[in-house]
Amino acid sequence: MTKKPQEAPEERGCWLTGWLILMLIHGITSSLLIFSQRNQEGGDSTVWLGLLLLASIAIVVATVAIWYWQRWGLILYAISIGVSIVVGLVLTGTQLWVFHEIIPLAILGYLIKDKWADFGTDTQ
Repeated sequence: MTKKPQEAPEERGCWLTGWLILMLIHGITSSLLIFSQRNQEGGDSTVWLGLLLLASIAIVVATVAIWYWQRWGLILYAISIGVSIVVGLVLTGTQLWVFHEIIPLAILGYLIKDKWADFGTDTQ
């Protein structure tokens, strides 16, 4: 039996680690605030707030997956940001929401640009 050579563990680095922790805190806080707002709101925006709640929960799940170097976490994060942008534009009608969502995605992209090979797929 031949053993596969032991690969060096992936290093996240302090910037990526800190950013993932901030993403996790942001996702949890957003989920709680949207859930609270959804319980207080009446009218037609309940469906939109529900979609935002699902997007923030998906961001929390994606952040945990990114922490464990899963490529599907990156895809889920990008989809969640897209959903959040669309719903935010419908609810607010302002471009500020787009910047609010795109800037964290751009920062994450910058932090992982050299570590793309470390992200695996689930099949091994």
